[in-house]
Amino acid sequence: MLSILDIFYLVFSQLAVGGFILLVLVPKGLVGANFYRLMGSIYLLVSGLSRCADLARHQQPVTFLNFFGFWQNPESILVISFVLLVCVYTLSWWFKRPLLTKILFMGGSICGAVWIVLTAQRYFQIVQLPGEMVLLPLQFLTAAALLGAVHTGMWFGHWYLVTPDLPVIYLKRYNTVLLFTLSGVTLLLCLNLFFRQQSIDVVPFNVFYQIIFGMRLLIGIAGTLLLYFITWDCLRPKSVARDVLGATRAATGFLFIAIITVFLGEFCSRFLLFEMRFIF
Repeated sequence: MLSILDIFYLVFSQLAVGGFILLVLVPKGLVGANFYRLMGSIYLLVSGLSRCADLARHQQPVTFLNFFGFWQNPESILVISFVLLVCVYTLSWWFKRPLLTKILFMGGSICGAVWIVLTAQRYFQIVQLPGEMVLLPLQFLTAAALLGAVHTGMWFGHWYLVTPDLPVIYLKRYNTVLLFTLSGVTLLLCLNLFFRQQSIDVVPFNVFYQIIFGMRLLIGIAGTLLLYFITWDCLRPKSVARDVLGATRAATGFLFIAIITVFLGEFCSRFLLFEMRFIF
């Protein structure tokens, strides 16, 4: 049965985990502590909203006591653990303890990845798919990396306004990860379409589902791919040589638009997962 809270919970949890882990693409000595404080605060907020959706899914009041005290399953323990680790990680940047910060980052990354994999287990029974125990967690992890690449990449792009002499190569890294993860999502979609063709008892594509599926393809995948190439063009050596700050500004602007296309595509994907019982 479709639940908007489930869709919200999945997309926001994957964004929080993917965005936090992909902070690893930025060397610690490259930007100041303020960048990590900002990003930690953002992903703390996103994971907190995801936890609130988790409580609402279980028809629990969203209160401070329930937020930390309602431990209904191992998944909830991982959600709370991730929130606490990201919180302490963010605070650690004020106390200047590099070893503690590194340990907290590694712990938060592992906790987040396990959280995403464990989340997928709840949906095994609704997915009409061979090998769902591997493919569904893989799809969730790939989506987390896609959401994280475009979001953290966009925020990192803004840091060129703070430190104009940052090497462009690091912004290119996020754009490259965006391409690889988008390719992974597309490959999984094609694989699931193939499995769907081999299945007998499937939910038919009505006009409404065709519209959602079209949005998933045209906006979520094709639109994001187009924005990748535009961003790549902005960051070419020729473009950077003419105007470094202008090139990074333009690339950051297109990554901001890519956030919209990726979000829309992932929301459509989760909707089709619940309604059609396949990974799109």
